Amino acid sequence: METAERDELLNFCEEVQEHTENNIPYVHLRRLTLPANCTPEVVDALLCLGLREGYPTRLFVSEQITSPSSKAANWGAFSILGRSWQSWSWNNVPANQRPAEVLASHLRTFV
Repeated sequence: METAERDELLNFCEEVQEHTENNIPYVHLRRLTLPANCTPEVVDALLCLGLREGYPTRLFVSEQITSPSSKAANWGAFSILGRSWQSWSWNNVPANQRPAEVLASHLRTFV
């Protein structure tokens, strides 16, 4: 990831770390700030920038998120990088965007 892409992600969270597991790239977003009216307001997250379970990208979070306008459905648990994560069914967010654009597309689920 380029420095500019990392800096863009830092607008959403406190720390950005890149990881790979099973040849799939992930970006750990520590203390990701969620859109207004979300519960919780902050979570740790993994942004998956590679194909996984038929999804071109995915966002995994440390706990389920709710909001009055949430479109998140079919939550499931996943073990990635030695930790348990939650994710929902939200497909067709393409990987050919900047990582911050991918993240913003996933977060629109809760707006």
